Amino acid sequence: MKKVLVIAYYFPPLGMGGVQRVMKFCKYLPQFGWQPVVLTVKNIHYYAKDPTLEQEIRGLKIFRTESLDPARINAKLPGKNNTPEFQLRTNFPPRSFQSLGVHLMREIFFPDSKILWLPFAVREGAQIIEKENIDLIFSTAPPISSHLIAHLLKKHYHLPWVADFRDYWSSSDYIPTHTPLHCWMYRKFTHSIIASANGIIAVSPPIIETINSENPDTTALFEVITNGFDWDDFSSIQPRKFTKFTIIYSGNLNPLRSPEPFFRALSLLFRENPQLPEKISVIFLGQHFDIDLSHLPDDIAESISFISYLPHRQSLEYLLGADLLLFLLAPQSAPGVVTGKIFEYLATQKPILAIMPEHVAAKDIVVKFPQVIVVPPHDVLQIKTQLCQLFKQWESGHFRSTGLKTVPQNLQLYERKSLTQKLADFFQTIIE
Repeated sequence: MKKVLVIAYYFPPLGMGGVQRVMKFCKYLPQFGWQPVVLTVKNIHYYAKDPTLEQEIRGLKIFRTESLDPARINAKLPGKNNTPEFQLRTNFPPRSFQSLGVHLMREIFFPDSKILWLPFAVREGAQIIEKENIDLIFSTAPPISSHLIAHLLKKHYHLPWVADFRDYWSSSDYIPTHTPLHCWMYRKFTHSIIASANGIIAVSPPIIETINSENPDTTALFEVITNGFDWDDFSSIQPRKFTKFTIIYSGNLNPLRSPEPFFRALSLLFRENPQLPEKISVIFLGQHFDIDLSHLPDDIAESISFISYLPHRQSLEYLLGADLLLFLLAPQSAPGVVTGKIFEYLATQKPILAIMPEHVAAKDIVVKFPQVIVVPPHDVLQIKTQLCQLFKQWESGHFRSTGLKTVPQNLQLYERKSLTQKLADFFQTIIE
């Protein structure tokens, strides 16, 4: 069995979608002839932790190193609770202390604050390569510093390297600061990374197209491997039981995933139908950043509840118990956005109200499924109309779920095991 060094800053027991992607690759790669050896960081202060994910990768070799980045330092401070309490964050003024701190870190650290993990990771990575007889290096970003670590190890050991882009940030839409110096530095840095990699994978075609257009002289091979869902995660899950028409959103809320159009539509619906607030419940699962949720309109406030980050299996209980799933992307979202949650939404086979712009890659996926209703964020009246129709269908018994039994054929392409086989095949192509 061949061995692959997996460089991933975010890894269990941390949670969230980026962790799920690389963790599921590691779970299934041995079934396709590749043994992963993971290089990651020691415990960091992070808002989403899910120790239950570690149960899926028992026996995996994981090397955890020191780091001097702020998240690691924060976790080591005396008296610091290293497992943050998941409390609702409702109001982040634009000039808040936290926003200022994030801005300063982006200005000071290049390409990101995780660059302070690099010396420890490179040293440990070198030892792993020599002791474990590694055949290929695989790095996943963000943070983009993971790719720089892989680049340095590849350069020294002349091993093939595959870089995974869960996001892409070299174009002006992605660069976190807009000074001419930073723009130039980011583009030069990205060009050197792309030139060094033997293979590049990304979660959507627009990311690959952007990389290709900005680096026309690259010799790397390209492959799109989307995010997905793991059918094993749905086994033995007992759906939550709700008495009202229950709408659930799972994931973070921020300016790029703003619920404002949905709130406006719900408010209109309730004003036109005063009896509905007692029959409709909306639950948001996840954290909230740089978005003010402290002043909800009075007519909808009693129908909306917020639950902070939950372990993955618990969040699936909510999804499977929902009557309608809500998906949000703002008009300013980048074209390459395909969040991981949409695939788990699809796997539930529940109706989905997707409030998203036309230009995002996620829309190209969801329009293939009849249970998904896509409405642009600016069309509040259409959102209200769809909510009204969906509620009436539910009230008539149209939405009663019979439970999940098998993976629908049109979803098998996005099953984590199938996606990992695609990755293993790509690895084989690279080393040949």
